[in-house]
Amino acid sequence: MRRQSGGHDRPREARLLRGASHLYPGVTADIWIQAASMADVVWAQRLQRGEHASLRDRVLNPEHFEFRHGGGTPAEPTLPRRRATDRLRLQGD
Repeated sequence: MRRQSGGHDRPREARLLRGASHLYPGVTADIWIQAASMADVVWAQRLQRGEHASLRDRVLNPEHFEFRHGGGTPAEPTLPRRRATDRLRLQGD
């Protein structure tokens, strides 16, 4: 499954801080990885351990991870894609 970067020039990246590495066995500290991929790994580990987590919760705890890129304004605003026929329906034609 291909993950989108939110329309930013560079995808958001995350790295596990060395001091929190004991909380995430199997994740190497101090290595930058695309944040979406890191979130998939962390979420899978939680599910394997049977931890209860809500989708509302942040998967990558900012106290345990450092982030770079992709956090600012998107390179281009994302507009909803419309079909040419939508315009005709809105005008009542």
